[in-house]
Amino acid sequence: MNRIALLLSLSLVVATQARADDFVVVRNAKSGGGTVSKADLRGAFTGKVREFSGNAVVVVLQGESNPAFAWLADSIFGVAPKLLASKIKQEVFKGDMNKTVSAESDAEVIAKIKEAPGGIGVVSAAAAKDPALAIVTVGS
Repeated sequence: MNRIALLLSLSLVVATQARADDFVVVRNAKSGGGTVSKADLRGAFTGKVREFSGNAVVVVLQGESNPAFAWLADSIFGVAPKLLASKIKQEVFKGDMNKTVSAESDAEVIAKIKEAPGGIGVVSAAAAKDPALAIVTVGS
């Protein structure tokens, strides 16, 4: 690969990488907001935490190639998206977690979280302005 093509490829990768403040974890406001420990948040996304405020957790995710999923894998779990997707599929297969709800966009994630009182997902910070959502703050 020539140098110009290599530089263009590298600049594209850098330009498309998301910053940590570009995404937030949101849940249905009916299940509360506030601070959740990183361990409990990981548990919610992998089936270990099954309820928020008496409501069954419903995980709504965009695909593993989506930047929001990549942010979740990196920022909350510290793993590659493919590894997190594999872990979630394994927990569903074992019956330790309900099947996740798929979404194609932030708007669809938000709509599906609004339908489920225990809904939780990741969206861009800009999209998280809906009053039916509570932004989850990650504690220690």
